[in-house]
Amino acid sequence: MDPDMMTKRVLTDTDLSTQGWLILPTQKIENIEKNLGFTLPRNGAQVEILDNDKSYWVNLNKNKAGYYIGEGWKKFRDERDLKTGDVIQLYWKDTKFIFSMCPTEASQKGESSSS
Repeated sequence: MDPDMMTKRVLTDTDLSTQGWLILPTQKIENIEKNLGFTLPRNGAQVEILDNDKSYWVNLNKNKAGYYIGEGWKKFRDERDLKTGDVIQLYWKDTKFIFSMCPTEASQKGESSSS
């Protein structure tokens, strides 16, 4: 996987709030735009998040603070039962984000101590 096409986030209380936005790292999304030769329209764009065999449509937007996933994030987050501290990864492939969960440091330590 090309690291320039991937973003990894530790979810915060803000990401999971009723506000319903997922803030994305500006530099990572700008790298994706640059690699694709694409500029996000002023009113955002619908993008697909593929999670195993399920597909979710969300709005990717930009404001003065940076990039975020708005509409559609709340449904995705609730269906995945995401929690504060979960580490997620979004990898841009072709025309969609591929979603994956990453092991947290705590779970990795737990696995290695039980081995």
